[in-house]
Amino acid sequence: MVQSARKAPGPYAQAMPESSQIVLSDGRRLTFDDVGDPHGVPLVYLHGTPDSRLARHPDDQLAASAGIRFLAVDRPGAGTSDPHPGATLVSLGHDIAALLDHLGLRQTLMLGWSSGGLYALAAATVLGDRVIGLGLVAPVPPIEAYRDPDLLAALAPGRRQFVELALVEPASVIAAEVAPFLVPDSITPAAALDHVLEGAGERGRADLAEVPGAAEQLARALAASVQGGRGGLEHDIVLQLEPGLDLSPITAPVRTFHGGADGLSPPLVGCWLVARLPQAVLDLSRDGSHHLMYPRWVGILRSLRRDAGV
Repeated sequence: MVQSARKAPGPYAQAMPESSQIVLSDGRRLTFDDVGDPHGVPLVYLHGTPDSRLARHPDDQLAASAGIRFLAVDRPGAGTSDPHPGATLVSLGHDIAALLDHLGLRQTLMLGWSSGGLYALAAATVLGDRVIGLGLVAPVPPIEAYRDPDLLAALAPGRRQFVELALVEPASVIAAEVAPFLVPDSITPAAALDHVLEGAGERGRADLAEVPGAAEQLARALAASVQGGRGGLEHDIVLQLEPGLDLSPITAPVRTFHGGADGLSPPLVGCWLVARLPQAVLDLSRDGSHHLMYPRWVGILRSLRRDAGV
C-alpha cells in the first residue's frame, strides 16, 4: 500500500502540486510531476535513458491545452525515485498501479519515449484495462525484435554495435561499460547540453530547435537522471535487455510514432510491434528523428485521446 493519504476516487481526481512523491509498500519513494489540466484525461509519461521525468516538452501548458493531466514519473533509480534492485522489466507496472490508486484514478493513457516505450509496454501488461490507450514515441522494442536481421540492419551503426553485443554478452557487463558514456562524470549544465546536442545528431538537433528550450530541458533531465549515482542507470539498461516480455495482455489501442531519420528506433521497430499487438498502428514522420515528439507534442497527445475515445 501507498503510505500517504489517498484521494477520493472520481473520473479525473484533483491534481497535486509538481514534484510529488509517494512511498510504496516496500518503502521506496516514487517521484512524479502532476501538471497540465488538473481535470483532464490522465496520462502517465515514461522517460528515456538516461533521463528523468523532466525529459518532456518544456511547456506543460500544452498538455493542458490538449485536455491532458500529465503525470511524468521518475523510473526507479532515476531522478529522485529510489532504486529497485530486485525489479524485473514489468515491476514498474505495479508502481504505476500504486500511483494511480493514490491519485484515485481508475484508468489512464500512457506515453513512453525511447526506452520509456519499452517500459510502457511492460507496465501495460500488468495494468491491463487500466490503460485505455498507449503511445510509443521512437520506442526501444523488446530485445527479441533485434533477432530480425532487417530490423538490425536498419539501426544506426552505434546502436547496431550495442545490440549485437547485448545479444551475446551478459546484460550486467554491457550496462557497466555503456553507462559512463551515456552520462559523463561530474556533468555540468554546459556539458549536459553539449552531450544532448551531440547525441541528437543533425536531424535531431533540427527537431529540438523547433521547440524553444527543448534542448535545455533535456540537458536538465540528463543531469537529474544520475542524482543518486549511476547504479540506477546501469540497472535500467539491464532491464531493457531482459528477454521474454509477453505482449499478449495488451488490448488497448497502441500508436507507435517513428521518424524515417531515426537510427535508434527505425520504422521497422514499429512494424515489428504492429504485427504483435491487436490494436496497433504505425504513425510515420518521414523526416522525423529520435526527437520527433518535441515538434509533434500536442498532436501526439491529441491523437492518443482520439484513439482511446476520450
